[in-house]
Amino acid sequence: MGRRLTWLEIVAALLAIATASLGIWSSTLNSDIAHLNATIDTLNRDVATAQEQLNVRQEEIESLRHENGELRAALPRSIAPEEVPDARNVGAVTLADGGDAIDLNSTQPTFDTGIDTSTSDTLSYRDGELRTSWHQLDILALKNGHKAAYETCAIATGYAPTNTIEPHRLTGEDICIRLKSGNYARIVVQESAPEHVTLEITTWEPPL
Repeated sequence: MGRRLTWLEIVAALLAIATASLGIWSSTLNSDIAHLNATIDTLNRDVATAQEQLNVRQEEIESLRHENGELRAALPRSIAPEEVPDARNVGAVTLADGGDAIDLNSTQPTFDTGIDTSTSDTLSYRDGELRTSWHQLDILALKNGHKAAYETCAIATGYAPTNTIEPHRLTGEDICIRLKSGNYARIVVQESAPEHVTLEITTWEPPL
């Protein structure tokens, strides 16, 4: 008959089995922890890459917004038809060489012919030129066949100051004139001679 195991031997055997099982479980746990750490590292790298991509996209968005703002600013401003006011004054006057001046801000049909030239925005004819008194006028030649009118002159840019205008420059309807008062004018020469010049004048109030 075989020898019976003592309680001590049984306990030792159980402890051996438990130790072996614990070793296997510990090894498995360590493997799982290592795998989990590797997964965390991968996720961290993915997050870092995604953040870099997000930063690049954000820079691209800001660049596009800036470019869009520049393009919007470059677009010509337009005035709706209902915002176009009636002309402030429309009339035709003849100026003699060395004769009376007119007030381009006037609402009278004759543009106050004979007005004192010490006031601003007066115009006279002398030595074959239209001349202002003390203050300069700003003029702009429109391009591409545009007609000088409130809706074109009020939004146009690039005006240049001048004290004299040669009549031949005003034979068409493409010259915008901005007065010192802020009003706008279109002056068209109907007839020009050394002794006199006949002008058709239209003026508008400045935009609000």
